[in-house]
Amino acid sequence: MKSISLNRIILSIEDVNALEAFRQTGDERVLSRILTYSDGMYPFSDSLYICDTPDGCRKLIDKGFPVAALLHENNASASFDHVRYLLQDPEQISLEDYDHIFRRLSGLPIEILETKRLLLRETALSDLDSFYEMYEDPLISGFMEPLYPREEEEAYQINYINNVYAFYGIGIWTVILKETGAVIGRIGIEYTDEAGCVELGFMISAKYRQKGYAYEACSAIVDYARQTEDITRIRARVREDNAASQNLCTKLDMVRGKELNDGLSEWTLDL
Repeated sequence: MKSISLNRIILSIEDVNALEAFRQTGDERVLSRILTYSDGMYPFSDSLYICDTPDGCRKLIDKGFPVAALLHENNASASFDHVRYLLQDPEQISLEDYDHIFRRLSGLPIEILETKRLLLRETALSDLDSFYEMYEDPLISGFMEPLYPREEEEAYQINYINNVYAFYGIGIWTVILKETGAVIGRIGIEYTDEAGCVELGFMISAKYRQKGYAYEACSAIVDYARQTEDITRIRARVREDNAASQNLCTKLDMVRGKELNDGLSEWTLDL
């Protein structure tokens, strides 16, 4: 079960009917987290603020709070261009949805998949130290493009978080060993220029290999892709001399196809 980081939902809703409707969402997990905002209120940590006026949203944003706007029939003509998330029909919004919005506005990584031993979540800048350590391994540096120098890599990851994760909802994720919380690899899928096709990428730290972690994570991703309506095909590009990756593709029921440039071959799986 994915963890919930959101602690409180703070309502700053001026329309009485909209406020009352929000308080009758029916989801007890949401209702138990609701507080009504008032000027001078002590800022609660891990809170999402919901407001129904443009000026109110702007003031809360200026204070550094994560803010979403609530739309209803009495503010339909108002401009909320300065607000990233616009909400309607709160009775249809789950606690997980609110948590997703809160994490995105707060710059927190979103958890994607959980297996028996692993957690796959979006990459955070705090993962970079582990990445640099992994990429010192010749077996990784020999098969993958290197990381950028630290400043450039941080800028790249920030851009990736804000644009790839936020826009596409998928990407290359960080693999966490649940037992210890250690960062042990990077695995995920990205859209390609072929309609309905995503490319699978995978890398596990040297000291965590030969334990089935790559297969466990990739199997979960294949299942995830099968449940994603617009994904119909998975492909991977694997070096001809990378026997371990070829074996993994075989275990995932991928089929070896055409040879590519630079000693690569393409493996595919139709869903």
